[in-house]
Amino acid sequence: MTREPLKTYLKLCTEFYDLEQHVNGVQALSFYMEKAHLAHGPILEPMCGSGRFLIPMLQAGLDAEGFDASAYMIDAFKHKYAQISAQEAPIWQQFVQDFDRNKLYNLIFIPYGSWGLITNLEDAKTGLAALYNHLAPGGKFIVEIETIASVPKSIGIWQHGAHTKSDGSKIALTFLISYQSATQLFQSRSRYDLIIDEIVQTTEEEIFQQYLYRFDELDVLLKDIGVTNIKKYPAFDCAQEVTKKTPTIIYECVKAKN
Repeated sequence: MTREPLKTYLKLCTEFYDLEQHVNGVQALSFYMEKAHLAHGPILEPMCGSGRFLIPMLQAGLDAEGFDASAYMIDAFKHKYAQISAQEAPIWQQFVQDFDRNKLYNLIFIPYGSWGLITNLEDAKTGLAALYNHLAPGGKFIVEIETIASVPKSIGIWQHGAHTKSDGSKIALTFLISYQSATQLFQSRSRYDLIIDEIVQTTEEEIFQQYLYRFDELDVLLKDIGVTNIKKYPAFDCAQEVTKKTPTIIYECVKAKN
């Protein structure tokens, strides 16, 4: 199936993303690195972006690979990977819904709520089934989702951010967020400006959408595709219980050993 190229995660968005420090970045990397070391086998990161998690895993000598739907994210990954390795980067461009590979993985993981970028639930179910079919017996599928409890209070207010690149130029972000409770879609109207010597050189505009899950909603999709061993907890504390007020939930699913 031929899909239209992404209209988000373009060049300036990708560069801004790489310069941004995630609020739970250190904790998240530590969490997923531990899971990767315990996998003792092939690792896959769908929606891998520019390599925030996958590159450290490769640097640690782990058997890991990934893919992403954004050509700009893939290019950024390859550029960074070339700085640390002479080998070809083990990544490719693909949508999750189309994933099909003659290989099984001990760990498949999707961090940072990226799963919500698949805003159509039928597509989400198709993607989940494709990934679960590529999980080795006894392997783990870990996915992190944002819930409707994560909706920020700053809705309807124009916000701004900026980062300075190594060459002294700046990327400025102006965005307006909204949320439609009927569709559970979080949306950000975003404008990225590349600024050199205080003059805007290039502009990109994107409409970013993310599906926010209701409590237990992902459980239904997982069970529909045959997942029976499901554990979930707040990010990143597996000792705690999730509630309807939990903004970010991690699902850890283990495939049965036949």
